[in-house]
Amino acid sequence: MQIQKNANRSITHVYTGEVITFLERPEETDDSSLLIEVTLPPGGKGPDLHYHLRFEEEFENIEGSLFVQLNKEEHILGIGERVIVPKKAHHMFKNASESEPVTFRVRLSPGHHFEDSMRILYGLMEDGLILKAGKFKSLYHGAVILDMQDTKLAAMPVFLQKGMFGLLAKRARKKGIDEELKKKYCIREDGE
Repeated sequence: MQIQKNANRSITHVYTGEVITFLERPEETDDSSLLIEVTLPPGGKGPDLHYHLRFEEEFENIEGSLFVQLNKEEHILGIGERVIVPKKAHHMFKNASESEPVTFRVRLSPGHHFEDSMRILYGLMEDGLILKAGKFKSLYHGAVILDMQDTKLAAMPVFLQKGMFGLLAKRARKKGIDEELKKKYCIREDGE
């Protein structure tokens, strides 16, 4: 399968400059996976230690130096090196360099609703509905995004996340907030 890479498939984090390009969407793959390419600026980092229950991730470094924490193990990936993050494994990633950007690919298997969740997240940031410190102006928005991307925070007890965020996500769906967000932010410029 030929990897598609164009501006219509890319989104940019307004505060950090991180760029995510959706190279292969679940409907374009035989295994329903999603392949993304991420460029983090010098010193840039992804979310704090977290995990997913419904998909695994495979990180492959393309350019620069990528730090990946997998449970208690720390990996610094050089070009072409990979690490697989199984379901339920606590992980985080960041640019290992303070002076050079890093570009890496992540295959999420299955792709879940990750693309839509990231388009909503970045769209809310652009609209000023998420503050630079990462705080949502609406807890419903945060709950919908965490639910869509199946992200659990390692530092927060599971019962609290399932209780608080699960209930908020359920209420948001009942109110149609999730569909409003998809309608506003998940329109893809390439018509898909």
